[in-house]
Amino acid sequence: MARVRSLVRLKLMTDELRMREATGDRLGLMDDAEALHRAGAGMGRILVVEDRETSARRIAESLREQNKVTIETDAREALVRVSGEEYDLVVVSLSLERSDGLRFCSHLRSEERTRNTPILAIVENGDTTRLVRALDMGVNDYLMRPVDRNELTARVRTQLKRKRYQDVLRQNLQLSLEMAITDPLTNLYNRRYMESHLGTLVQRASDRGKPISLLIVDIDFFKSVNDTHGHDVGDDVLREFGERLARSVRGIDLACRYGGEEFVVVMPDTDVAFAYNVAERLRQEIANEPFKVNCDVQTLDITASIGVTSLLGPTDSVDRFLKRADQALYRAKREGRNRVVSEAA
Repeated sequence: MARVRSLVRLKLMTDELRMREATGDRLGLMDDAEALHRAGAGMGRILVVEDRETSARRIAESLREQNKVTIETDAREALVRVSGEEYDLVVVSLSLERSDGLRFCSHLRSEERTRNTPILAIVENGDTTRLVRALDMGVNDYLMRPVDRNELTARVRTQLKRKRYQDVLRQNLQLSLEMAITDPLTNLYNRRYMESHLGTLVQRASDRGKPISLLIVDIDFFKSVNDTHGHDVGDDVLREFGERLARSVRGIDLACRYGGEEFVVVMPDTDVAFAYNVAERLRQEIANEPFKVNCDVQTLDITASIGVTSLLGPTDSVDRFLKRADQALYRAKREGRNRVVSEAA
């Protein structure tokens, strides 16, 4: 079941990227959608985290013919490496003698820089408990000891191909859609793209009988920030607000600047209770850490009000979906701001 959950997460991420490609194509913003299906060739950059010298050497020898392989015996040093270098794949032993392999994998998945880097875990034969935990935290694939050379190269080849394919999807999205459907100040999607893509997401959720939730986020008293400190400072606040919002959502979520100081987050395959928890975490992150403005020489305390709702069913519409979230936001502002309100189904 852990393996199934891992594959479903991967499928959701790839489907979301491909669906955003299709949305851009309908808007006339992509010239060659077929280019997304041709992953680039070249040597893969692989980091092997293994403190058993013989095992690390065998793995590296098996992969070096077609890849650039780096061996690191200490997980802490490996974290330093991945923070400063780009890798296409990390091969990690879950039975490290001097470190915690699971903790290392968890750290890779929690950092924005390495969140999408594939992880191939090496597990002791029969260590099902550790393997299940690794798959649930986001490890992409695994090998049981003793490691077979042919199986290792095949699984590495599969992960590299998938990584390159997703990189091409992300690169095309960035290059083709950046100017037309992203907000230049926050680098989030703009309202035009959100309204076009939301219909697709709602329709898919209705067809599959899956939940989908939506957050509308409004910066409290933003007008007074502009009036008191000037529009340059207001732009600094919006820019950092967008960065925090992007860090707080998952890869399959759609974060947009809706207009002015309002933002929207669409969360596929998410019920209203989970969405509420995400919104509350976001609200706390905004309120607890002052915003750096005016070239980082000044800070401002900023809060946000958030309205949350979810799709009611196949008969629900996009307009009613957005309106319920807006009504929840209005209640949050009316009840004192700096709070999350869920419009219960």
